[in-house]
Amino acid sequence: MTEATSKVRLVRMVMGVIGAVIAGGGVIAPLVSHETTTIAVHHLLHAGMAVGAGLLALSLPATRIDRERSFWIWPAVTAPAIGVLLMWPSEYAHLISHPWPHSLEHLSIVLVTLLAVYAAQAYVRGLGWLMLVLVVAMDAACAGGFGVSPGPSFLLNPVPRHNATASRARPINAVKKAITLHAMGANLYNTMGCSGCHSVDGAKGVGPSWKDLAGYPQNLSDGKTAIADYSFLRTMILDPGKMDLAGYPAGVMPDTYKAMLAGPKHPHQTELNAIIWYINTLSNRAGKASEPTVPDQAAK
Repeated sequence: MTEATSKVRLVRMVMGVIGAVIAGGGVIAPLVSHETTTIAVHHLLHAGMAVGAGLLALSLPATRIDRERSFWIWPAVTAPAIGVLLMWPSEYAHLISHPWPHSLEHLSIVLVTLLAVYAAQAYVRGLGWLMLVLVVAMDAACAGGFGVSPGPSFLLNPVPRHNATASRARPINAVKKAITLHAMGANLYNTMGCSGCHSVDGAKGVGPSWKDLAGYPQNLSDGKTAIADYSFLRTMILDPGKMDLAGYPAGVMPDTYKAMLAGPKHPHQTELNAIIWYINTLSNRAGKASEPTVPDQAAK
């Protein structure tokens, strides 16, 4: 064994150990603090796991038999696609409150990244490094909101047909515009990703259920109590960082809704009021204090 070969093996060994430690830390992270991180930081954790898994894969000696190398193109192509599915946005709400399945998902991400980088390196020497860069870039893009920020998407959350149960939430002789706002709010609940964290039947989720939310007192993380009136609901949607509810992880509610529901592009804030109106229809304590102002057209 030459001195150069010995150095290469030593470098590979060190790289493999570092990679295994990083990847292993990412796998057990959900068991340690799965409720104390933001979505963005969490996807940065995915990127860190990818770095660790990639280093571990590159430390392994890849086959150099020509007749076998062509096989590796298939796992090199399919593994990243599987990795994307493992980070499907709608699954985050469930995983963040279930640490063991969450840790298993992290292990799956590590194994998929390991396969992708190893397969790329086995197919063409040097391609493994490029694959590692691409996978890490993908995770970093998710941390920036690409592919995970809530927003209208008919692919992820198709608009449901009219729900007969929801239609009974308000009297049949209610103001016509109010019914319109209610229907719009029910649709936005699905199309804007609200259903991923908030239930409408009282079931506990990442965020509080919208059932019996409006008009009820809410316990804050600082020990104070606030009534869920219109101002409270508006602040929680547009500026979630201003108030943290007790019993729920802080920083999970994204701050992207402010640009999507308010500001110069939404001067009338119709969608925002529709969502708040819908929240009111799900509560038996809703009233004028928690409802948005009825538009002039409805008043007439």
